[in-house]
Formats: sequence, C-alpha cells, structure tokens
Amino acid sequence: MTMKVLFLLVFAALSTEAFSCDRVLKVGVSQSWRPYVFSQNDQLTGIDIEITDLVLKEAGFCSQFIVMPSSKRGFAELKHGTVDLLPAASYSQQRDDFSTFSVPYRNEVMRLFWYPHSHLESQDLKGLLDHKQTILTNSGSYYGDELTRLSANKKYKDQFVTVPSLRQRLAMLVAKRVDFFIDDELAGLSLIQQHQANNVKIHPYIINNDYIYFMLSDLSLSEEERQAVNHAIQFNKQAITDIISSYKTQ
Repeated sequence: MTMKVLFLLVFAALSTEAFSCDRVLKVGVSQSWRPYVFSQNDQLTGIDIEITDLVLKEAGFCSQFIVMPSSKRGFAELKHGTVDLLPAASYSQQRDDFSTFSVPYRNEVMRLFWYPHSHLESQDLKGLLDHKQTILTNSGSYYGDELTRLSANKKYKDQFVTVPSLRQRLAMLVAKRVDFFIDDELAGLSLIQQHQANNVKIHPYIINNDYIYFMLSDLSLSEEERQAVNHAIQFNKQAITDIISSYKTQ
C-alpha cells in the first residue's frame, strides 16, 4: 500500500469552512487522547484541537486534522511535508533537526501511574528501575533527558515497553503485566476516571515538566507562515490558558 493511500486512510473529518480558505494547514494529531484530542458527536475536539484552531485562525489559516496511528507516523509525515504541523510536541534536538519548533503554547507534566506500594513511594526513576520495575511508555514520545538516558542503558533497556495507545497502557497496568505506565498527568487522570480504575494512582516522582510546542514543517511552510503561527500564540496566551482551564473542570 502506497504512502499516499495510507495517508488518505487516516484522514479525519474537518469543518466545511476550511474548504473556503486560501491556505489550509494539514495538522497531524494523535489517536484519542483525552482531554487533548478526542471525538465528540463525530467531531474532533479537545485542548489541542481548540488551541490549534484558535492559533491558526489568528494566523490566517484553516485547519485540516489528520489522525495518525502513532507519534512516529506523525513525525514521518512531517519530515516528508505531507502534514504541515504537529501539536503537543516536546522539544528534542533530534526533532529539531527535521522541523521548526514554535514558541511554547502550554505546559506538560509527565507522571508515573501505578498501584501504590509504600516501599517504592520514595524512589526516583532510577530507583524504581533498580527495583526491577517494568515501565510502559508511548512509542515515539519524548519524556525528558533522564528517561532517554536510562532507557538507552543496557542495564535497564528491557524494563521499558512501548505501546501506541494510552488505553492499552492502562489495560496492561490493570492486568498487572507492567508495574507503571507514563503519560501526561491530565490524560492519565481522565482515562482513569473514564474507566473507573480508581485504585490506579500517581507516583510522587515527576518524570518531566516541560513546555509544549507546535512542530512546523520546514518543507511546506515558509518562514513568514511559521512566524505568523508564533505571533498568534503570543497574542492569544490568555485565551489558550482559558481553554486549558475549561477542561480541568470537566
């Protein structure tokens, strides 16, 4: 199956107003990841969907959202210029090599989710690994320098397992196939509430607390278009904060 056919298969519905725009930007988004991206009444919504719409409209663009099967697939599409923008991106030098990062538009706190054991509550990430704990992550996600370094260590390499879906990560933890999964704090709490997995808690150790950006294509966007996105983020800081706050109360 060709890349073009695969690309069309992951196309997500977009608003009809986008067709009337002179410039429609293709936005690659993850599969359902509440409260950031999810489907409601057959329409994509969520924090990152609303922020992206707001920013791109302010910059003079319309949005065409395309659902990607994984983060890795989104990066590949951005590299080839078949999508123009990826939201919800943590910065890394590797990603910076094939894209341009916008100014930051929100913050992300990555946490460990687990069934608590008192003797492990005081441990940091290395301590948990030294206690032979198995940790589940998302394929293609970046969790900060500490996890990147430890996961590359031969001593701990087999203790990290990756799957593309947050729902799969929760299911594997509930089935006791792993000891922890790592995800964004709001996303993890939302899924726990949705599935009433009330015994799953957040470990005290914070894996990563960092800014989140748009990754902008170096191939399909001009410097002027990238700067328009940056200006729109800066101009709408309060509106972005309000969008995020509205989902924290839901």
